[in-house]
Amino acid sequence: MKKGLNFYIALQGGYSPNEYIRYGKLIEDKGFDRLYVYDDLMFYPSFPILNLIAANTSRIELGPCLANGLYRHPALIASNAAFLDAVSNGRSVLGLGRGAFFDFLKMDTDEKFTRKAFKETIMLTSHFLKKKEQAFKGEIFNTTKKAVLRVPSPSNPYIITATWNPKMAYLGGRYSDEVQLAEVFTDTYLKTILKTFQKGIHDSKSKSKKHISIGGMVCVSDDTKKAIEKAKKTLAVYIPYLKTILKNNKVDVKSTLIRDIDLLSKRGNFLEASKLIPDDYVSMLTLTGTPTDVALKIKKLIKGKPIK
Repeated sequence: MKKGLNFYIALQGGYSPNEYIRYGKLIEDKGFDRLYVYDDLMFYPSFPILNLIAANTSRIELGPCLANGLYRHPALIASNAAFLDAVSNGRSVLGLGRGAFFDFLKMDTDEKFTRKAFKETIMLTSHFLKKKEQAFKGEIFNTTKKAVLRVPSPSNPYIITATWNPKMAYLGGRYSDEVQLAEVFTDTYLKTILKTFQKGIHDSKSKSKKHISIGGMVCVSDDTKKAIEKAKKTLAVYIPYLKTILKNNKVDVKSTLIRDIDLLSKRGNFLEASKLIPDDYVSMLTLTGTPTDVALKIKKLIKGKPIK
């Protein structure tokens, strides 16, 4: 591995408070550099969990991956981020994105709309964290000049765009400090993302150094077959929201197979959905296998790229 490479880990929002304390301590003790908690709808919210972990750790960076302004207004995102930074003594990062599971609430899932909401979310959240005493005017969010954060904010807010979408990667390059790519594990698609990310950096005219992190599901076992089966069980939750990547890998996302997986997943029948997932989907959407296999795949994927 190249010198300076960092390792992050993410937890879902379905564990008990005591388990989060135990996992947080264990993850820090094992040398990981950052711990995310997913902010998925229908699970526990990320910020209370992160505050609990922050109070029981001392070194590791902590943040949601990801919060979105349609579920939680940017003002609430900013105040939650400020509190996490205070509890963690400056170890917080803030992961923002378009979000998912909008269909559960019969909300507008149009990509153009949710991407616009993300852009305004990141701009308005930054506006609050920098305590700008002026009105914010957008198509989705608006504030008066009196809307100023009234608690201490992070001295140097670190904002991450989490996505697997090239257009979102452009916005990440333009408006955030880092882009966290989920499920982008093929060299061709990664190069596509890098191109739009670098254009976003160019258009931002920012002098600060920005980089990409790759992530998503990494399932490791001494038994490759067991790793693949475990990966399928987690993939079953997210397959309905990974169609951009599947299409990029020449998968017919309107097929009967995808429709059946979708239906079972959205009903919460994840075990049944996992049984329908082909092995090649696992290789497209995850890094799965033995520790040696996964390490070699990572080294090959990041070679010559601005990957942290």
